[in-house]
Amino acid sequence: MGTSRRELVEAFRAGAHQLWLVGGALRDRELGGPGYDHDYATSALPEEVEAIAAGLGAEVVTVGKKFGTIGVLVDGRWTEITTFRGDSYSAGTRWPDVRFGTSIEEDLARRDFTVNALAENAATGQLLDLFDGRNDIRRRLLRAVGEPAQRFREDPLRILRGMRFASQLDFEIEPATLDGMEQTIGLLSTLSQERVTSELDRLLQGRNPGRGLALLRQTGALDVVLPELAPMDGCEQNSFHRYDVWLHTVATVQAIGPAEPNLRLLRWAALLHDIGKPAVRHRKANGEWGFYRHEVVGALLAEAMLDRLKLGRREAVLIQLLIRRHMDRPDPGDRRSVRRFMTRCEGHWRDLVALKRADNASHTYDDDPYHHRLEVACKEAEASDAALLRADSPLTGDDLVAIFGRAPGPWIGRIKQRLSAMVLDGDLAPGDREHAERIARGLMGRHRPGTHG
Repeated sequence: MGTSRRELVEAFRAGAHQLWLVGGALRDRELGGPGYDHDYATSALPEEVEAIAAGLGAEVVTVGKKFGTIGVLVDGRWTEITTFRGDSYSAGTRWPDVRFGTSIEEDLARRDFTVNALAENAATGQLLDLFDGRNDIRRRLLRAVGEPAQRFREDPLRILRGMRFASQLDFEIEPATLDGMEQTIGLLSTLSQERVTSELDRLLQGRNPGRGLALLRQTGALDVVLPELAPMDGCEQNSFHRYDVWLHTVATVQAIGPAEPNLRLLRWAALLHDIGKPAVRHRKANGEWGFYRHEVVGALLAEAMLDRLKLGRREAVLIQLLIRRHMDRPDPGDRRSVRRFMTRCEGHWRDLVALKRADNASHTYDDDPYHHRLEVACKEAEASDAALLRADSPLTGDDLVAIFGRAPGPWIGRIKQRLSAMVLDGDLAPGDREHAERIARGLMGRHRPGTHG
């Protein structure tokens, strides 16, 4: 089990060092949760924290030591222990110039929001609430510690942290704090992309992502951190939609329930599924707005955007896949149509159905019966047609070279593609090599072995 919390607290007490539980654990406990993230603030310097942990035989990580933070494995969980801080910032810089503080009071005064500025003495249980944070938690309100604009000038990431907390906790932002965000929104451009993307990622996975997204637009942050989405705002749609593209997008993200297994993937896909609409919008002959092939253009725009955001190559590819296929509408009563749909989803048909359901949430018509039938048909196909869904050609490239005595070339891909399509349509059994060879010979026509093409 390693070092226990009791042993850690006793070791700090024996060394005459203060140790205070701070931050999210106390906030979450006030909200009725377990408060798993046990981070501490201490009067001990980083070298002293490291020595205490070493004396207990605890595992230690020192990557944050220059910022005053030592990671210690306590009760099987990584815990951050940070020396009291009294940071001084230069406006717009990415990182603080670390200055160690002298008291827990000074440490709490430099924190971002009152709900995160609680502290509990680890030895005595004394609770310190200098900025009325507990009352703000009860009111479900985010309020900056001290003068809001100054807090955000010190570290502009706090602006996005506030919006992320609004999403995660479903809290409102106090008006003066919101005003401070708007005053300093331009400073977001000074942040590293990794820090920005991390906050956006967590915002999207929150309890109420619609609140966080609304704050991005309201404050002007959308233009700075997600400028590719700005054209959605005010982009009118046709009579099938209740909202413009931006509000429809927010509604789609919100409709992805928190219990979805691939929540992160789906929330990002929902955010970007209509990114192509402003670029392709056109007026049709009947006077309605049209968005022909917006899913194709959207997948291309998303590729460039996700590369800029540095979200991760695997996630980016899957998000693009869902965007590209979100307009697919197979016939649930046609087994071939369903198999094609599932194969094109590359194993993510459940995610695509979930996205399609969410996309329909703010339409002016109810498409839920269709989605239900599609889901049932996919499940039935998955249970009975597993081999067909792989849609592999029964003949390999080497098989074809041997059959025709012909040098490898593009002709192999064309034949394999045709054979795979026939497997998918149920016209060719997955392992029927003999039938596949007859089809291949028919496709090649009269062919003299030994010639090359």
